Amino acid sequence: MSQTAQVPVRTKAKPMLPDWPRIMRREKAAQYLDISPAMLDQAVASGKMPKPIPITGTIKGWVRDDLDAWIEDRRQGYYPTSDWD
Repeated sequence: MSQTAQVPVRTKAKPMLPDWPRIMRREKAAQYLDISPAMLDQAVASGKMPKPIPITGTIKGWVRDDLDAWIEDRRQGYYPTSDWD
């Protein structure tokens, strides 16, 4: 009786980060950006970051797409363009 080698089955890689909500409150938005909530507050107060939008009553949150756009803006400013672009 011959033995066959077991070939490991590859599964789809799990994302490194969980699925983030479309609108995030202060703590989660700061976590998404990997900064402290105080740093988030400072960036909003100085106009460097988009303001949160009202969700209900006094609850506000940041739209994930706005945070992603802010990241891209910072990234574009960090990497200067070259003659190759």
